[in-house]
Amino acid sequence: MKKRHTLLPPSLNGLRVFESAARHLSFTLAAEELNVTQSAVSRQIRQLEEKMGFQLFIRHHRALDLTEQGKEIALILTRQYSELNHTIRQLQAKESHTLRIKVVMSFAVRWLIPRLHSFKARYPTLDINLESNMGYSSEELKLENDDYDIAIYNVQHEPKSHFPLHFLRREYLAPVYSELLAPQHTPMTVEDILHYPRLHPSPEQSDWQVWLSRNGLDQHINQNGITFNTLDMALTSCFSGQGVTITDLMLVVNELRQGYLRLPEDATIVTNSSWEYYYRIGLESDAVTSFITWMEEELQSDHAVLTAMAHEHGWQVLE
Repeated sequence: MKKRHTLLPPSLNGLRVFESAARHLSFTLAAEELNVTQSAVSRQIRQLEEKMGFQLFIRHHRALDLTEQGKEIALILTRQYSELNHTIRQLQAKESHTLRIKVVMSFAVRWLIPRLHSFKARYPTLDINLESNMGYSSEELKLENDDYDIAIYNVQHEPKSHFPLHFLRREYLAPVYSELLAPQHTPMTVEDILHYPRLHPSPEQSDWQVWLSRNGLDQHINQNGITFNTLDMALTSCFSGQGVTITDLMLVVNELRQGYLRLPEDATIVTNSSWEYYYRIGLESDAVTSFITWMEEELQSDHAVLTAMAHEHGWQVLE
């Protein structure tokens, strides 16, 4: 029988020790992670280097650096170990009754959580673990980890994702104000709302900038206001009548329908970035497939409601 993989060390444990040490750039931290002694890590690395015939680390007095050869080996090992770990988790998930969802905070608070009971009613034996994050990019959400089954986020801050994303829906931006700002329920115009404090749902103030620019109102972009770091805080301020905010209307469909939030009567709706979801194709569980189907159904229903309101009030949508 012809031997294969003859250049690999007899024990693959050395590769695991090296991957940990390379990731931490520390024998001490690798030892803590693997629950062994620092001397055991050092010995394993030295034996691995002897087997391979080249150095993996440049050893300084109080620090470690990877050699060029070490960087190449570490890159392959980290990727393959992550893939293998994720595959094992996904295969376990197919046999379990738990769905792990990772989602951006605004989507979780404003849309997912208020509707999650209907999904739970459809699948009562399924446990749901929901993790939210204030970040928007795949790096901030830590999509490279394997602690979730499906992730949902907005790709505005990441136009070139390294993950194979699946389109969920477009974002529909427009300014909204509370009924508390409209005396005797008198409808406001865009010109009216521009005199009120502007509530920014993000430190970048990008949503207001996009909407004003698309509507030819660039001269109003730098107006003073209040800046928040979450959409939910900006909407809470808006509900209490402290000013006018801008939001993705698909996150406040119920509030618009009930009249708690309103659009200026001559406002336009601007399509901006898109919401996407990610999971590893081929490893999705029945729970993931069921959740995606339910989510798409709910969003189609919300979009129909928003379209009907736009037709009723004469809101124009700028694609």
